[in-house]
Amino acid sequence: MSLLTLDEARAHLKVGPTYPAEQIEPYLRGAEAIAVKFLNRNIYESATALQSALAGVPAALEAAADAKAVGLAAADAATDPDVAEWLRCTAYEQYRQALSDAGYVQRGIVINENIKTALRLLLNHLDENRESVARGVSMVEVPLGAEFFLLPDRVGWGG
Repeated sequence: MSLLTLDEARAHLKVGPTYPAEQIEPYLRGAEAIAVKFLNRNIYESATALQSALAGVPAALEAAADAKAVGLAAADAATDPDVAEWLRCTAYEQYRQALSDAGYVQRGIVINENIKTALRLLLNHLDENRESVARGVSMVEVPLGAEFFLLPDRVGWGG
């Protein structure tokens, strides 16, 4: 589920109700991914969704620990030292990723008006700057306005 509805996105982009969802949804997902990465935390549509995600963290971490143990056992059983090292590194990297994912959930935030505004700005930016190359046009970065609206909720900056 998107944090902005399709109707909200269409209204912001000033397109009609029949404008294809498949044209908008990739930009919605992209805007949300940018915001999550900038905030260093997941964004949830409601307190209930956040609580549900938090409730799933212990099981996810246990599964990750089990997967790490399996990977380390496979590394110990490997006869080739390079393969063993690769298996060991992979097991630890996947576990570190699970810990990072759990941290994003633990620091999760329920969407607020600042985040919605930033998502709209990002959505508009992604929609207007679709091309990877622009001739005769100066390229711009992700709008500073979006950063301005996200900064108060960024972990480590003000949130």
